[in-house]
Amino acid sequence: MSRRRTLILIVSLLAVLAVWVGIGKPWSTMSNENHKVALKDRSAVDRIVLRDAYDSTELVRVGDKWLLFGEEEGNQTAVENLLIAASRLEISAVLASGDDEEAEGERLARREITCYRGKSELLSFSFSTVSAKYLIRPSKSDKAYYVRVSGYPDLDLDKVFSSASNHYREHLLIDLLPSEISLIQIQLPGESFRFLQDSIGNILTEVLDETEQFEGVESRDLAVRLLLSYFTSIRFEKKSGVASDSLANSGSATLPMATLQVHSFSGEKHKLRVYPFFEAPGDEPHLFKALVIYNQEPEALLINYIYLDVLMRGLPHYIGEK
Repeated sequence: MSRRRTLILIVSLLAVLAVWVGIGKPWSTMSNENHKVALKDRSAVDRIVLRDAYDSTELVRVGDKWLLFGEEEGNQTAVENLLIAASRLEISAVLASGDDEEAEGERLARREITCYRGKSELLSFSFSTVSAKYLIRPSKSDKAYYVRVSGYPDLDLDKVFSSASNHYREHLLIDLLPSEISLIQIQLPGESFRFLQDSIGNILTEVLDETEQFEGVESRDLAVRLLLSYFTSIRFEKKSGVASDSLANSGSATLPMATLQVHSFSGEKHKLRVYPFFEAPGDEPHLFKALVIYNQEPEALLINYIYLDVLMRGLPHYIGEK
């Protein structure tokens, strides 16, 4: 009887072990394959190349600085965020071989990302956003994996792994994708209005001043969506040395040319009060630069007009002929 009980116990344990191995194997395999998508040692990387159908960027480490195309000092935080995210990638699922729709989405939205040490590839993969999920196909692999970043479940990898050069430029002030913007408010001499965007992209136009001629207006969709796209890479040239209080409290002597506000769904709030820039007392306003009080910064920033001009258009620009 004792032998029989022992035999039954052994058989039962073997059955439990088989079930455990059968269930655990996929997780074990998934964990073992994480090395295919994650960067092992981010401190070893000295060059990063990112490219897609529209943009191409090369980041080169010289000493302790990252340079854009090996020449212009880049935004060190943006590069470090990329490396941290790449080192913490983990697989959440494997793309099913028969999922033709998602495979086609991967092909159309593909971005190539390669990290080097010297001439050696440390990590290379194609990256795409498909159905609000992040898909990676390692170099020379026949498999594609859905990934997430360990510890950062809400991180926007499409932005972190951007191939746009402007994303990595120093002095980046505002970097919002059109889909991230919930509000744009524009105040100009004699008029004030705003555009509100909901989570599915519908846009509402509101007139905030007392001008009756624009009541009940409907904006041109294309014009507003172009405005939304202008906030992806607003940069400042340098700090001006002009105290913000000296501009804001100057009374009617120097009124703001425009006050611009942009909010994101994630809670970012940016406010820019734009003033003319005079290189010397008595000069005419500078044609290509302006002073900007940004949020509550104590010192005004010098910003190129190329970023501001398209933001300071009046409401008639957005409600013209369709």
